[in-house]
Amino acid sequence: MKKITKVVCSTALIVGMLGTAQAFSVSAMVRPIMTGNVDWNSKVDVNDVTLLQNALAGSAEIDKSQYYAGDVNFNGVTNVEDVTLIQLHIVGKYEFERDSTNLEHIIRNFCADYDSGKAMTGTPVTFTATMYSGVTPFSYEFLINGEVVQQKSESNTFTYTFDESGSYDVSVRSYNAIDDCTEETLYNYTVVDAYESENPVICGIHTDVDYIGFAENTLTISANAIFGTAPYQYKFTLDNGFLVQDYSESADFAIDMESLYYEGTPLKIGEHTVLVEVKDADGKTAQETFTFEVKEPRM
Repeated sequence: MKKITKVVCSTALIVGMLGTAQAFSVSAMVRPIMTGNVDWNSKVDVNDVTLLQNALAGSAEIDKSQYYAGDVNFNGVTNVEDVTLIQLHIVGKYEFERDSTNLEHIIRNFCADYDSGKAMTGTPVTFTATMYSGVTPFSYEFLINGEVVQQKSESNTFTYTFDESGSYDVSVRSYNAIDDCTEETLYNYTVVDAYESENPVICGIHTDVDYIGFAENTLTISANAIFGTAPYQYKFTLDNGFLVQDYSESADFAIDMESLYYEGTPLKIGEHTVLVEVKDADGKTAQETFTFEVKEPRM
């Protein structure tokens, strides 16, 4: 399955090409908004106070990003209270909760509950996009072969039933609150004819984040089984026994990468494998091996 990331924002981002098995995400240069820096001159001073006061009074025009810079208490509203807090900050009597926020946004993950090649005709497939960074609230628009199948809304999931087998382009367009947009496209999402099995089949394995940076806080690997007899139990084995989550009803395997780092046994940069085993209510089993890569921390 081949994935290509297209960036169609009003600001300059990077066009990336990714090739992991199921999850896929945007790589972007994130331009920070400096808290309180309403005039965008990289410092907070009395000029920001004056400009924001005039904008609120209607005697000056500023754009949405400048209003977000002026929302220094991060309550979603820019008003005279923010003007006062900027004044207090300038004289050292108020500290901003954070120094900056991000204008552009990044798609952390875009995945399906069925892997490409295991999605069957007539079966609802749910796609999920996850965001971080940028100005909330986020909105999403989903497309199949370039045609919108779910209009722009704050729902980050959509479910689609493919009536015919074949290859499809599945896309998500994501928007932050100031309408910057990225387009993330999955090429060659393969749908197959319906099939049956007496044994359970692991139809999907994916991570909750595409770019897995070294010493990331937590990484979650999720599996999905069909056929056989529900309910299912899942077992996860990382790197031939380095970590094991024995059979349970949980289809999620959470790896505390930060704790492993501080314990001196981090997941090193490079490829790692997870053996996923599933057992149904009749004791029938199936297994799949999933590979993921740990990379240098994203700067």
